[in-house]
Amino acid sequence: MKRIINSFILSIGLLLALTSCHHKNPLDINVSQIPVKVQILRFDLDFYGQPIQKLPQIKQKYPFMFPAQVPDSIWRKKMQDSLLLDLKTQVDSVFPNLQTYKPAVTEVYKHLKYYFPKFKTPKIITLYSDWNYLKKAVYVDSLQLLALDNFLGTKNRIYKGIPLYIKQNMNPENIPVAIAESIVESQVTPPKSKTFLSKMINYGKKLYLLDAYLPQTPDRLKIGYSAKKMAWAKANEEGVWQYFIDRELLYSTLPNLDIRFLNLAPYSKFYSEQDLHSPGYIGRYIGWQIVRSFMKKNKVSLQKMIRLPEEEIFKKSKYKPKR
Repeated sequence: MKRIINSFILSIGLLLALTSCHHKNPLDINVSQIPVKVQILRFDLDFYGQPIQKLPQIKQKYPFMFPAQVPDSIWRKKMQDSLLLDLKTQVDSVFPNLQTYKPAVTEVYKHLKYYFPKFKTPKIITLYSDWNYLKKAVYVDSLQLLALDNFLGTKNRIYKGIPLYIKQNMNPENIPVAIAESIVESQVTPPKSKTFLSKMINYGKKLYLLDAYLPQTPDRLKIGYSAKKMAWAKANEEGVWQYFIDRELLYSTLPNLDIRFLNLAPYSKFYSEQDLHSPGYIGRYIGWQIVRSFMKKNKVSLQKMIRLPEEEIFKKSKYKPKR
């Protein structure tokens, strides 16, 4: 009896191990030994609300934040602007410090360095976006600018009047994605072809890089969908693809396709009763699945993938949407 029980336990263990291996994300690699030191400078704390007499010292500490063509009178006004001081109250309450988010950001940089060994960890500078809610982070060589006012939480009173499809991605959990996205923008060049297919796959390249840099992050956060919209995209992938095929949209260069299926929007525009249920920029999602299919079927590095023509990726992807 003991032998039978031991054999049963061993069989269950092997089954669980095989199941675990089958579902393991190949991009979820061990980067614990990659040395990365993240430095965060709180420009927002050092600048907003400070006495205007401190401006010379602040400029000395952050020379790269003060373009020579902007007079000091502008900066002095911003330091004591009533709207910005109200914003400061909200930012300081949500982000008294950023130590909680440092490990997640460090993981992003470690994965970047794994795939691109020459990547130099940028210095993170926190600031405000001046009400530009679509510019959450900017990557410029050795600097990573992070607009903290864009991550205060969906229900924050500051965001009153902002459409839900935009503010649903303005939570602290979106910080690592925003940082990774800003770097991805510098890595993927626009497609040479202006076809709808090429544009879709170009977005797919960027989203696949997010897969690599954020392997444990849910897909909905990477593409910016709510859980409900993400479920719609997965359930209707085949139908959306068939729609593009039937209407011969793949090689079209009509600019309105960008507005309907690629640009930021509350929903995609099929001109049907299903529109309101769909997520925006569904073309990006399809392009993402095409690139995923390509990478699964071809042994290609990230460096090579981002340089390949979109048409080549499509042909070699042998993409077939899930039924």
